[in-house]
Amino acid sequence: MEKKILRLHQRYSLYIVLAGFVSFILLGIVIYYKVGNMMVDQSKSNAMGLAVIAANEIDGDKFEKIESKQDDAYYEVLESITKYTDYNMLQYIYTMRLKGETVTFVVDADPDDPAEFGEEYEIVKAMEPAFHGQVSCDQKLIKDKWGSFFSAYAPIFNSEREVVGIVGCDIRTADIMNRLSRLRVVIITLITIFALISVVTLVMIARDMMLRDSLTEIFNENKLKDVAQRLKRNNKLKDYTGMLVNVKDFKYINRQIGFNKGDEILRRYANYLNRLLVRGEYVARTGNDNFLMLVKKGREDVILNVLSPLELSVEIENTKQLLRIYSRCGMYSIDENDSLSGVMNNCTLAVNSTRNVDSDDYAWYSESMSAQMMEEKAILSNYKQAIKDGEFKVFYQPKVNIDDKSLCGAEALVRWIKDGKMISPGQFIPILEREGKITELDFFVFEQVCKDIRKWLDEGLTPVRISSNFSKMHLKNPKLSEQVLEMAGRYNVSSDYIEVELTESSGYSDFNSLDKFVHDMGAAGIYTSIDDFGTGYSSLSMLKDIDVDVVKIDKSFFDNMGDDKQNGTNLVENVIRMIKDLDRIVICEGVETEKQVDFLKDTECNIVQGFLFDKPLPREQFEERLRAPQY
Repeated sequence: MEKKILRLHQRYSLYIVLAGFVSFILLGIVIYYKVGNMMVDQSKSNAMGLAVIAANEIDGDKFEKIESKQDDAYYEVLESITKYTDYNMLQYIYTMRLKGETVTFVVDADPDDPAEFGEEYEIVKAMEPAFHGQVSCDQKLIKDKWGSFFSAYAPIFNSEREVVGIVGCDIRTADIMNRLSRLRVVIITLITIFALISVVTLVMIARDMMLRDSLTEIFNENKLKDVAQRLKRNNKLKDYTGMLVNVKDFKYINRQIGFNKGDEILRRYANYLNRLLVRGEYVARTGNDNFLMLVKKGREDVILNVLSPLELSVEIENTKQLLRIYSRCGMYSIDENDSLSGVMNNCTLAVNSTRNVDSDDYAWYSESMSAQMMEEKAILSNYKQAIKDGEFKVFYQPKVNIDDKSLCGAEALVRWIKDGKMISPGQFIPILEREGKITELDFFVFEQVCKDIRKWLDEGLTPVRISSNFSKMHLKNPKLSEQVLEMAGRYNVSSDYIEVELTESSGYSDFNSLDKFVHDMGAAGIYTSIDDFGTGYSSLSMLKDIDVDVVKIDKSFFDNMGDDKQNGTNLVENVIRMIKDLDRIVICEGVETEKQVDFLKDTECNIVQGFLFDKPLPREQFEERLRAPQY
């Protein structure tokens, strides 16, 4: 009987073991498919995110005008998307446009077998949402002549928020399948030895993989969110400062050393940040060259003091080069009610404030930054409608010949008048310039100048030469000269009445483009001038090499003219003399006193602008000045 009970017990034990073994196998299979789906979903999510980032970097207005591989915009798009081709998950990245019931390739960054410009491709269902402004991804594996892959798609918008094309990111399914195959072998092997322990370990490993940045191997944003939530639950998040660190001018580093070396720099930079931390502090890569740190309050200066510059050596073509890596940093002192997303937003506002001219590379968040962000958004969203509604007005500030006190020219200046109140140009022009919208406003002003000159001529009123300002951003436009001449020709305005102004910093942004533009204008008989000379990186050698007609000396040269400082007086005299020796016309801005006029007469600088004679005048008042040009 005892033997029978023993055999029964053994049998049940065997059944239990077998049942447990089968259960562990089933559990392993379930985990296998769960982890597999997570990998696929994560790959899709990464590809969709990458597609969005790539699409946002493309200038939609230029993209929709690409007609061939010879267009400059074609290579701008190619350069923009090529930097993503080294991403492990990516097989191909390309841009497409809709063509009837099919799509055509525009730019394909595949280095081995790129699709030709204009090559047609049958539209797939997953693409359709992208052509309606949504981000989308294939639900099933796609197979065609290029292989097997999942594809993610993101829309490319023009300035009118119209979809003009899409960015496609093809995900390597082979990599996913290889990872899944390896995972299956590991699970089967470990289940037979340590089933339950192995399953738990695999889940933890898989989770850790998804919470680390694939390039730098430090935490990613999702992991930092988990950390922040845990700290908040324990009422410790308030003990930290958020520090958003950005590698300064990293795109230029990439151009200098290449994207592969750039990735190496990012890995080493991330490792450097990680070493700066003490126990209980954290850092994560939040995208591109941005890193968010949670450091204990009171340690901010310790981090900043060793953060910039960072010197890293990199081997390029078997030669070691030393790079000095500078950083920007936006900081926010965390409150007990803050979330990580709020911390990131505030740090982002702070770090963006460091991009302004004359700003430090480090800044603390303040409430005024949020208000400024809302104001900037309002300006960007309203300015186009403001142009249509006639809220932008062109004023004219006279230029005066002080020898006979006669009107000899004018500068066209834009003013935004909304609801009877004038918005200062300092509020909207820097924002429009930073966002690349200033070019449209410049041409609006120039067209209004051409219209007014035509009106005056038709009414028998003799105009003076009107100078119109053009931002340095126009120099990126290879057709700038053609567009300026076309606008003048449209209104049949003689070149005698037109002058184009650019700031002196334009020469340092793109010397060759500036030189070509000035040459084109000179060939058409249109004067060109350099504005604000002396406020930036001015160089008389630039004036020697670029054949501009007019140099406008900034008012800052004259602000202390009444202080009787001989050094300042000598400086102005010498600058005027050297410019005149280069056979350029000199105009002095900001003249406000008779003493300044007397001084300029002595230096034989006879053309001035300033409140002593006239402030910027509305068109109607300026017309009266044209009728009575003597001061």
